[in-house]
Amino acid sequence: MSYYPSNHQNSDYGAPFAPPNNQGYYPPGGFNLPQAPGNPPPIPSYSYPASNYQTHPPPPPPFHNGYAPTYLPPPASQSHGGYTPGPPPSQSTYPGVSFQTPQYSHYQNQASIIQYRNTPVPAPVGYDLPPLGDIAPGYDPSMDIDKIRKATKGIGTDETALIAVLAHLGSLPIASLSAAFKARTGKTLVEVLDSETSGYLGETLHGLVQGPLWHDAELARSAIQGAGTDELLLTEVIADLTPSDRQNLFMAYRMRYGRDLQADMRNDLSAKTERLYTMIISSNPPPDNVAVNFQQVEHDVKVLYKAGQGKIGTDEITFCDIIINRSKPHLAALCDAYGRKYKSLTKVIKSEFSGHMRQTLLFILEGAKPKHSMEFGPGVWRDAKLLEKSMKGLGTKDKQLVRRIIRYHWDRPRFEAIKAAHQKKYRKSLEGRIAGETSGDYKKLLVAIVKGI
Repeated sequence: MSYYPSNHQNSDYGAPFAPPNNQGYYPPGGFNLPQAPGNPPPIPSYSYPASNYQTHPPPPPPFHNGYAPTYLPPPASQSHGGYTPGPPPSQSTYPGVSFQTPQYSHYQNQASIIQYRNTPVPAPVGYDLPPLGDIAPGYDPSMDIDKIRKATKGIGTDETALIAVLAHLGSLPIASLSAAFKARTGKTLVEVLDSETSGYLGETLHGLVQGPLWHDAELARSAIQGAGTDELLLTEVIADLTPSDRQNLFMAYRMRYGRDLQADMRNDLSAKTERLYTMIISSNPPPDNVAVNFQQVEHDVKVLYKAGQGKIGTDEITFCDIIINRSKPHLAALCDAYGRKYKSLTKVIKSEFSGHMRQTLLFILEGAKPKHSMEFGPGVWRDAKLLEKSMKGLGTKDKQLVRRIIRYHWDRPRFEAIKAAHQKKYRKSLEGRIAGETSGDYKKLLVAIVKGI
Protein backbone atom coordinates (compact mmCIF):
# COMPACT_ATOMS: atom_id res chain seq x y z
CA MET A 1 0.00 0.00 0.00
CA SER A 2 1.36 3.36 -0.99
CA TYR A 3 2.03 5.88 1.74
CA TYR A 4 0.21 8.50 -0.31
CA PRO A 5 -3.28 7.75 -1.75
CA SER A 6 -3.45 8.05 -5.51
CA ASN A 7 -6.21 10.63 -5.37
CA HIS A 8 -4.42 12.83 -2.80
CA GLN A 9 -4.20 16.45 -3.88
CA ASN A 10 -1.41 18.85 -2.96
CA SER A 11 -3.37 21.37 -0.91
CA ASP A 12 -0.57 23.92 -1.13
CA TYR A 13 -0.34 24.14 -4.88
CA GLY A 14 -3.44 22.33 -6.13
CA ALA A 15 -1.57 19.59 -8.01
CA PRO A 16 -1.55 15.87 -7.32
CA PHE A 17 1.65 14.10 -6.26
CA ALA A 18 3.45 12.36 -9.10
CA PRO A 19 3.07 8.58 -9.07
CA PRO A 20 6.06 6.43 -8.09
CA ASN A 21 8.25 4.93 -10.78
CA ASN A 22 8.66 1.20 -11.39
CA GLN A 23 11.27 0.98 -8.64
CA GLY A 24 8.91 2.40 -6.02
CA TYR A 25 10.62 5.81 -5.77
CA TYR A 26 8.87 9.12 -6.09
CA PRO A 27 10.68 11.49 -8.44
CA PRO A 28 12.36 14.36 -6.55
CA GLY A 29 11.38 17.15 -8.97
CA GLY A 30 8.26 18.97 -7.79
CA PHE A 31 7.78 16.42 -4.98
CA ASN A 32 6.32 17.90 -1.79
CA LEU A 33 6.54 16.22 1.57
CA PRO A 34 3.42 16.34 3.74
CA GLN A 35 3.55 19.32 6.06
CA ALA A 36 3.21 19.24 9.81
CA PRO A 37 0.77 21.81 11.20
CA GLY A 38 2.36 25.24 11.46
CA ASN A 39 5.33 24.52 9.16
CA PRO A 40 5.78 26.61 6.03
CA PRO A 41 5.25 24.86 2.69
CA PRO A 42 8.29 23.65 0.74
CA ILE A 43 9.72 25.89 -1.97
CA PRO A 44 8.82 24.63 -5.45
CA SER A 45 11.28 24.55 -8.30
CA TYR A 46 9.58 27.30 -10.25
CA SER A 47 10.09 29.80 -7.39
CA TYR A 48 13.53 30.57 -8.85
CA PRO A 49 12.98 30.56 -12.64
CA ALA A 50 16.39 32.13 -13.35
CA SER A 51 18.38 29.44 -11.57
CA ASN A 52 19.79 26.44 -13.31
CA TYR A 53 17.53 24.10 -11.42
CA GLN A 54 17.39 20.52 -12.55
CA THR A 55 16.24 17.25 -11.13
CA HIS A 56 18.28 14.10 -10.96
CA PRO A 57 17.14 10.67 -11.99
CA PRO A 58 16.03 8.30 -9.27
CA PRO A 59 18.68 6.14 -7.60
CA PRO A 60 19.50 2.85 -9.30
CA PRO A 61 18.09 -0.42 -7.98
CA PRO A 62 19.77 -2.02 -4.94
CA PHE A 63 23.22 -3.51 -5.52
CA HIS A 64 22.35 -6.42 -3.27
CA ASN A 65 19.53 -7.49 -1.02
CA GLY A 66 18.87 -5.03 1.79
CA TYR A 67 20.98 -2.15 0.44
CA ALA A 68 20.05 0.74 -1.78
CA PRO A 69 21.97 4.05 -1.95
CA THR A 70 20.01 6.98 -0.54
CA TYR A 71 21.98 9.67 -2.29
CA LEU A 72 23.92 9.86 -5.50
CA PRO A 73 25.81 13.10 -6.27
CA PRO A 74 25.37 14.72 -9.65
CA PRO A 75 27.87 13.92 -12.37
CA ALA A 76 31.25 15.62 -11.97
CA SER A 77 30.74 17.45 -15.26
CA GLN A 78 27.71 19.29 -13.90
CA SER A 79 28.04 22.37 -11.73
CA HIS A 80 25.91 22.79 -8.65
CA GLY A 81 23.26 25.42 -9.19
CA GLY A 82 25.47 27.39 -11.54
CA TYR A 83 28.33 27.67 -8.99
CA THR A 84 31.87 27.05 -10.16
CA PRO A 85 34.56 26.98 -7.44
CA GLY A 86 37.12 29.74 -7.85
CA PRO A 87 40.90 29.47 -7.49
CA PRO A 88 42.42 29.12 -4.02
CA PRO A 89 43.17 32.37 -2.17
CA SER A 90 46.37 34.16 -3.08
CA GLN A 91 48.06 37.51 -2.65
CA SER A 92 45.85 38.99 -5.39
CA THR A 93 42.71 37.76 -3.60
CA TYR A 94 43.53 39.71 -0.44
CA PRO A 95 45.92 42.50 -1.49
CA GLY A 96 46.02 44.02 2.00
CA VAL A 97 47.07 40.83 3.73
CA SER A 98 50.54 39.31 3.89
CA PHE A 99 49.90 35.95 2.29
CA GLN A 100 52.28 33.04 2.07
CA THR A 101 51.47 29.77 0.40
CA PRO A 102 52.14 26.97 2.92
CA GLN A 103 54.84 24.53 1.98
CA TYR A 104 54.46 20.95 3.12
CA SER A 105 57.16 18.35 3.19
CA HIS A 106 56.34 14.72 2.55
CA TYR A 107 56.45 13.94 6.27
CA GLN A 108 56.48 16.64 8.90
CA ASN A 109 56.80 15.16 12.37
CA GLN A 110 59.49 17.08 14.21
CA ALA A 111 58.50 17.53 17.84
CA SER A 112 58.28 21.02 19.32
CA ILE A 113 61.55 21.72 21.15
CA ILE A 114 62.11 24.45 23.75
CA GLN A 115 65.16 25.58 25.69
CA TYR A 116 65.20 25.00 29.43
CA ARG A 117 68.32 26.02 31.35
CA ASN A 118 70.19 26.25 28.07
CA THR A 119 69.26 22.66 27.24
CA PRO A 120 66.87 21.51 24.47
CA VAL A 121 63.85 19.64 25.83
CA PRO A 122 60.50 18.64 24.30
CA ALA A 123 57.78 21.19 24.94
CA PRO A 124 55.65 19.80 27.80
CA VAL A 125 52.28 18.45 26.67
CA GLY A 126 51.40 16.69 29.93
CA TYR A 127 53.16 14.54 32.50
CA ASP A 128 53.51 10.94 31.31
CA LEU A 129 52.26 11.95 27.86
CA PRO A 130 54.68 11.45 24.97
CA PRO A 131 55.80 14.58 23.09
CA LEU A 132 54.27 14.92 19.65
CA GLY A 133 56.56 14.03 16.78
CA ASP A 134 60.16 12.95 16.40
CA ILE A 135 61.98 14.03 19.55
CA ALA A 136 65.60 13.21 18.71
CA PRO A 137 66.20 12.95 14.95
CA GLY A 138 68.98 10.49 14.24
CA TYR A 139 68.51 8.52 17.46
CA ASP A 140 66.73 5.15 17.29
CA PRO A 141 65.73 3.98 20.79
CA SER A 142 64.79 0.44 19.71
CA MET A 143 68.10 -1.23 20.60
CA ASP A 144 68.33 0.62 23.92
CA ILE A 145 64.79 -0.49 24.80
CA ASP A 146 65.76 -4.11 24.12
CA LYS A 147 68.85 -3.75 26.32
CA ILE A 148 66.83 -2.23 29.17
CA ARG A 149 64.18 -4.95 28.98
CA LYS A 150 66.85 -7.63 28.99
CA ALA A 151 68.63 -5.98 31.94
CA THR A 152 65.41 -5.81 34.01
CA LYS A 153 63.84 -9.11 33.02
CA GLY A 154 63.74 -12.13 35.25
CA ILE A 155 65.43 -12.50 38.64
CA GLY A 156 67.93 -9.76 39.40
CA THR A 157 68.89 -6.65 37.49
CA ASP A 158 71.89 -6.01 35.27
CA GLU A 159 72.86 -2.60 36.63
CA THR A 160 75.97 -2.42 34.46
CA ALA A 161 73.86 -2.73 31.32
CA LEU A 162 71.51 0.02 32.53
CA ILE A 163 74.46 2.33 33.21
CA ALA A 164 75.91 1.65 29.77
CA VAL A 165 72.62 2.60 28.10
CA LEU A 166 71.54 5.62 30.14
CA ALA A 167 74.61 7.44 31.47
CA HIS A 168 75.68 9.04 28.19
CA LEU A 169 72.28 10.03 26.73
CA GLY A 170 71.41 13.70 26.36
CA SER A 171 68.08 15.30 27.19
CA LEU A 172 66.38 14.69 23.81
CA PRO A 173 67.45 11.02 23.42
CA ILE A 174 66.31 10.38 27.00
CA ALA A 175 62.88 11.84 26.18
CA SER A 176 62.70 9.81 22.97
CA LEU A 177 63.68 6.63 24.80
CA SER A 178 61.10 7.19 27.54
CA ALA A 179 58.28 7.80 25.04
CA ALA A 180 59.17 4.78 22.90
CA PHE A 181 59.61 2.54 25.95
CA LYS A 182 56.09 3.29 27.15
CA ALA A 183 54.65 2.72 23.67
CA ARG A 184 56.35 -0.70 23.37
CA THR A 185 55.92 -2.03 26.90
CA GLY A 186 52.89 -0.28 28.38
CA LYS A 187 55.01 0.86 31.33
CA THR A 188 56.93 4.04 31.94
CA LEU A 189 60.70 3.82 32.09
CA VAL A 190 60.61 5.54 35.50
CA GLU A 191 58.29 2.84 36.87
CA VAL A 192 60.49 0.01 35.64
CA LEU A 193 63.72 1.53 36.96
CA ASP A 194 62.13 2.42 40.31
CA SER A 195 60.99 -1.20 40.74
CA GLU A 196 64.33 -2.71 39.67
CA THR A 197 66.83 -0.43 41.42
CA SER A 198 67.13 1.17 44.84
CA GLY A 199 69.29 3.44 46.96
CA TYR A 200 71.26 6.28 45.45
CA LEU A 201 71.74 4.27 42.25
CA GLY A 202 67.96 4.15 41.81
CA GLU A 203 67.62 7.82 42.77
CA THR A 204 70.18 8.83 40.15
CA LEU A 205 68.55 6.76 37.40
CA HIS A 206 65.14 8.13 38.42
CA GLY A 207 66.36 11.71 37.96
CA LEU A 208 68.16 10.94 34.72
CA VAL A 209 65.24 9.45 32.81
CA GLN A 210 62.89 12.30 33.76
CA GLY A 211 65.00 14.86 31.92
CA PRO A 212 65.82 18.43 33.04
CA LEU A 213 62.34 19.97 33.18
CA TRP A 214 60.33 17.19 34.84
CA HIS A 215 63.17 16.48 37.28
CA ASP A 216 63.19 20.14 38.36
CA ALA A 217 59.41 20.05 38.83
CA GLU A 218 59.83 17.04 41.10
CA LEU A 219 62.67 18.71 43.04
CA ALA A 220 60.57 21.85 43.55
CA ARG A 221 57.73 19.72 44.87
CA SER A 222 60.00 17.83 47.28
CA ALA A 223 61.45 21.13 48.55
CA ILE A 224 58.06 22.38 49.78
CA GLN A 225 56.20 19.15 50.47
CA GLY A 226 55.87 17.77 53.96
CA ALA A 227 57.03 19.30 57.22
CA GLY A 228 59.31 22.28 56.72
CA THR A 229 60.86 23.70 53.56
CA ASP A 230 64.20 22.83 52.00
CA GLU A 231 65.14 26.42 51.14
CA LEU A 232 68.57 25.47 49.79
CA LEU A 233 67.03 23.06 47.29
CA LEU A 234 64.33 25.57 46.36
CA THR A 235 66.99 28.23 45.80
CA GLU A 236 69.10 25.97 43.59
CA VAL A 237 66.08 25.06 41.48
CA ILE A 238 64.55 28.50 40.86
CA ALA A 239 67.06 31.28 41.64
CA ASP A 240 69.09 30.90 38.43
CA LEU A 241 66.15 30.47 36.04
CA THR A 242 65.37 32.98 33.33
CA PRO A 243 61.77 34.27 33.13
CA SER A 244 61.00 31.85 30.28
CA ASP A 245 62.56 28.96 32.24
CA ARG A 246 60.35 29.76 35.21
CA GLN A 247 57.23 29.78 33.05
CA ASN A 248 58.11 26.36 31.66
CA LEU A 249 58.75 25.05 35.18
CA PHE A 250 55.41 26.42 36.44
CA MET A 251 53.66 24.76 33.49
CA ALA A 252 55.35 21.39 34.06
CA TYR A 253 54.59 21.56 37.80
CA ARG A 254 50.90 22.22 37.14
CA MET A 255 50.73 19.41 34.57
CA ARG A 256 52.27 16.91 36.94
CA TYR A 257 50.71 17.87 40.27
CA GLY A 258 47.63 19.87 39.29
CA ARG A 259 48.83 22.68 41.52
CA ASP A 260 50.25 26.21 41.24
CA LEU A 261 53.92 26.25 42.24
CA GLN A 262 53.81 29.94 43.13
CA ALA A 263 50.83 29.43 45.44
CA ASP A 264 52.42 26.35 47.02
CA MET A 265 55.60 28.30 47.73
CA ARG A 266 53.74 31.19 49.32
CA ASN A 267 51.68 28.82 51.47
CA ASP A 268 54.80 26.99 52.66
CA LEU A 269 56.90 30.07 53.49
CA SER A 270 56.35 33.02 55.78
CA ALA A 271 57.50 36.53 56.64
CA LYS A 272 60.51 37.91 54.75
CA THR A 273 61.44 34.50 53.35
CA GLU A 274 58.12 34.44 51.54
CA ARG A 275 58.74 37.95 50.21
CA LEU A 276 62.21 36.94 49.04
CA TYR A 277 60.99 33.97 46.98
CA THR A 278 57.97 35.90 45.70
CA MET A 279 60.40 38.51 44.36
CA ILE A 280 62.51 35.78 42.73
CA ILE A 281 59.62 34.09 40.92
CA SER A 282 58.19 37.48 39.87
CA SER A 283 61.46 39.04 38.71
CA ASN A 284 62.16 39.97 35.10
CA PRO A 285 65.77 41.14 34.95
CA PRO A 286 67.27 42.32 31.65
CA PRO A 287 68.81 39.58 29.50
CA ASP A 288 72.49 38.99 30.09
CA ASN A 289 73.33 40.19 26.56
CA VAL A 290 72.06 43.71 27.29
CA ALA A 291 74.85 46.25 27.79
CA VAL A 292 75.51 47.25 31.40
CA ASN A 293 74.40 50.73 32.44
CA PHE A 294 77.33 51.88 34.58
CA GLN A 295 75.46 54.94 35.85
CA GLN A 296 72.86 52.55 37.24
CA VAL A 297 75.69 50.50 38.76
CA GLU A 298 77.06 53.55 40.61
CA HIS A 299 73.57 54.41 41.78
CA ASP A 300 73.07 50.85 43.10
CA VAL A 301 76.39 51.06 45.00
CA LYS A 302 75.18 54.18 46.86
CA VAL A 303 71.75 52.68 47.57
CA LEU A 304 73.22 49.43 48.93
CA TYR A 305 75.67 51.30 51.15
CA LYS A 306 72.88 53.41 52.65
CA ALA A 307 70.75 50.27 53.14
CA GLY A 308 73.51 48.34 54.93
CA GLN A 309 76.87 49.65 56.07
CA GLY A 310 75.75 53.28 56.15
CA LYS A 311 72.99 52.82 58.73
CA ILE A 312 72.08 51.05 61.93
CA GLY A 313 70.19 47.95 60.96
CA THR A 314 69.68 46.67 57.42
CA ASP A 315 67.09 47.47 54.81
CA GLU A 316 66.82 43.86 53.64
CA ILE A 317 64.19 44.38 50.95
CA THR A 318 66.37 47.00 49.21
CA PHE A 319 69.21 44.47 49.01
CA CYS A 320 66.80 41.83 47.68
CA ASP A 321 65.36 44.23 45.12
CA ILE A 322 68.73 45.11 43.57
CA ILE A 323 70.34 41.67 43.71
CA ILE A 324 67.29 39.81 42.37
CA ASN A 325 66.25 42.26 39.63
CA ARG A 326 69.60 42.88 37.94
CA SER A 327 71.28 40.89 35.17
CA LYS A 328 74.39 38.82 35.88
CA PRO A 329 76.72 41.24 34.02
CA HIS A 330 75.21 44.11 36.01
CA LEU A 331 75.76 42.23 39.29
CA ALA A 332 79.35 41.46 38.26
CA ALA A 333 79.98 45.17 37.69
CA LEU A 334 78.20 45.98 40.96
CA CYS A 335 80.36 43.55 42.96
CA ASP A 336 83.50 45.04 41.42
CA ALA A 337 82.45 48.67 41.97
CA TYR A 338 81.24 48.12 45.54
CA GLY A 339 84.42 46.22 46.47
CA ARG A 340 86.68 48.98 45.13
CA LYS A 341 84.76 51.70 46.97
CA TYR A 342 83.92 49.94 50.24
CA LYS A 343 84.50 46.23 50.81
CA SER A 344 83.48 42.90 49.33
CA LEU A 345 79.73 42.83 48.76
CA THR A 346 79.59 39.15 49.68
CA LYS A 347 81.20 39.98 53.03
CA VAL A 348 78.57 42.66 53.55
CA ILE A 349 75.84 40.07 52.90
CA LYS A 350 77.44 37.65 55.37
CA SER A 351 77.63 40.32 58.07
CA GLU A 352 74.22 41.93 57.51
CA PHE A 353 72.06 38.85 56.85
CA SER A 354 71.44 35.42 58.31
CA GLY A 355 69.50 32.24 57.62
CA HIS A 356 67.76 31.51 54.35
CA MET A 357 67.89 35.10 53.07
CA ARG A 358 71.65 35.21 53.48
CA GLN A 359 72.02 31.81 51.80
CA THR A 360 69.87 32.80 48.80
CA LEU A 361 71.43 36.22 48.22
CA LEU A 362 74.91 34.70 48.37
CA PHE A 363 73.88 32.01 45.89
CA ILE A 364 72.79 34.69 43.40
CA LEU A 365 75.85 36.91 43.95
CA GLU A 366 78.30 34.01 43.79
CA GLY A 367 76.78 33.13 40.42
CA ALA A 368 77.67 36.57 39.06
CA LYS A 369 80.98 37.53 40.72
CA PRO A 370 83.47 38.65 38.08
CA LYS A 371 86.58 36.99 39.52
CA HIS A 372 86.16 33.68 37.67
CA SER A 373 83.25 34.45 35.34
CA MET A 374 85.51 35.65 32.54
CA GLU A 375 87.45 32.38 32.57
CA PHE A 376 84.73 29.81 33.20
CA GLY A 377 81.38 31.54 32.78
CA PRO A 378 78.72 32.84 35.22
CA GLY A 379 78.04 30.56 38.17
CA VAL A 380 80.55 27.88 37.14
CA TRP A 381 82.99 28.51 40.00
CA ARG A 382 80.11 28.55 42.48
CA ASP A 383 78.74 25.24 41.21
CA ALA A 384 82.17 23.59 41.36
CA LYS A 385 82.34 24.66 45.02
CA LEU A 386 78.84 23.31 45.69
CA LEU A 387 79.83 19.90 44.27
CA GLU A 388 82.87 19.81 46.52
CA LYS A 389 80.74 20.86 49.48
CA SER A 390 78.51 17.82 48.83
CA MET A 391 81.52 15.54 49.46
CA LYS A 392 83.47 17.51 52.04
CA GLY A 393 83.76 16.46 55.69
CA LEU A 394 82.53 13.34 57.41
CA GLY A 395 80.16 11.47 55.14
CA THR A 396 78.92 12.39 51.69
CA LYS A 397 75.73 14.38 51.27
CA ASP A 398 74.55 11.99 48.58
CA LYS A 399 71.18 13.61 47.89
CA GLN A 400 72.87 16.93 47.19
CA LEU A 401 75.57 15.27 45.10
CA VAL A 402 73.07 13.30 43.00
CA ARG A 403 70.79 16.23 42.22
CA ARG A 404 73.70 18.56 41.43
CA ILE A 405 75.44 16.10 39.11
CA ILE A 406 72.16 15.39 37.28
CA ARG A 407 71.16 19.06 36.97
CA TYR A 408 74.61 20.28 35.90
CA HIS A 409 75.40 17.55 33.37
CA TRP A 410 72.57 18.33 30.93
CA ASP A 411 74.34 21.47 29.66
CA ARG A 412 77.46 19.63 28.58
CA PRO A 413 79.71 22.59 27.62
CA ARG A 414 78.99 24.28 30.95
CA PHE A 415 79.52 21.01 32.82
CA GLU A 416 82.95 20.66 31.21
CA ALA A 417 83.71 24.16 32.50
CA ILE A 418 82.59 23.08 36.00
CA LYS A 419 84.96 20.10 35.83
CA ALA A 420 87.82 22.40 34.77
CA ALA A 421 87.02 24.85 37.60
CA HIS A 422 86.98 22.01 40.13
CA GLN A 423 90.35 20.79 38.85
CA LYS A 424 91.84 24.28 39.15
CA LYS A 425 90.50 25.00 42.64
CA TYR A 426 91.00 21.62 44.33
CA ARG A 427 93.82 20.13 42.24
CA LYS A 428 91.84 16.99 41.69
CA SER A 429 89.53 15.82 38.93
CA LEU A 430 85.81 15.68 39.64
CA GLU A 431 85.71 12.03 38.50
CA GLY A 432 88.47 11.12 40.95
CA ARG A 433 86.82 13.02 43.78
CA ILE A 434 83.48 11.27 43.22
CA ALA A 435 85.14 7.87 42.85
CA GLY A 436 86.76 8.35 46.26
CA GLU A 437 83.46 9.23 47.96
CA THR A 438 81.11 6.64 46.45
CA SER A 439 81.11 2.91 45.77
CA GLY A 440 79.54 0.08 43.77
CA ASP A 441 77.15 0.64 40.89
CA TYR A 442 76.25 4.07 42.29
CA LYS A 443 79.89 5.09 41.85
CA LYS A 444 80.04 3.63 38.33
CA LEU A 445 76.93 5.56 37.30
CA LEU A 446 78.08 8.94 38.66
CA VAL A 447 81.54 8.60 37.15
CA ALA A 448 80.01 7.59 33.79
CA ILE A 449 77.73 10.65 33.86
CA VAL A 450 80.66 12.93 34.64
CA LYS A 451 82.74 11.43 31.83
CA GLY A 452 79.82 11.59 29.44
CA ILE A 453 80.69 8.32 27.74
